Amino acid sequence: MALSGMIFDVDGTLVDTNRHHVEAWHRAFERLGFDVPVERVRSEIGKGGDKLVPSILGHDVEERCGDALRRAQKKEFLAIAKGEHFRIYPGLRDLFKALPERDIRTALATSSDEEQLQATLASAGVDLTRLADVVATKSDAEESKPAPDIVVAAVEKLGLSPAECAMVGDTVFDGQSCASAGVVFLGVLSGGTPLEDLVDAGAVGVWRDVGHLLADLDRALEIAALAAAAAGSPSTPTTLGPY
Repeated sequence: MALSGMIFDVDGTLVDTNRHHVEAWHRAFERLGFDVPVERVRSEIGKGGDKLVPSILGHDVEERCGDALRRAQKKEFLAIAKGEHFRIYPGLRDLFKALPERDIRTALATSSDEEQLQATLASAGVDLTRLADVVATKSDAEESKPAPDIVVAAVEKLGLSPAECAMVGDTVFDGQSCASAGVVFLGVLSGGTPLEDLVDAGAVGVWRDVGHLLADLDRALEIAALAAAAAGSPSTPTTLGPY
């Protein structure tokens, strides 16, 4: 089956925001009296807040303070976005032009809510919601990554089957979401996750960033299509790296 859809994570994949999410969570934890090392927060970036808080602080704290922590993190992130100019990764706009030329529809799949996504895009100076065909956010999912809900929502909005889609992401949680959704995972190193970890999470190919993916696009699409066709059969991941 030919590849017909490409789904993109946003933070760390299209826009350089992972460190800003780390900082927002660090401030939120401090505000509510929790001493959480930055490195501990960084290891969880890519998950939604519904998964991040209990993973770091446990389910008792989640029950008592989870909602308050998520509200605080959102407030901190919106403040950071207002005061910063987020960087988009090179090649982003050209990639979203190149895919439709190959008859491939595009989607965004993010654990952020609409307000956080819009703040990110305003800071970055790019409206990805106009570049992509469809957008799936927190409101489209009962659970955030690494649950498959947001990826499944993106596939459904594209009007395709999972076997016709691949997703580009920068964390192991993207890979885990793809595996559960039946979607091929293509990794990028731009978010800071090591190549080996992305491969372990199921990436069939790994590139430095979306600009590198663009430069290697036809081969990347071939790798993704072959992986989708071979889904369910034992195979050796095809990786490009380290870079």
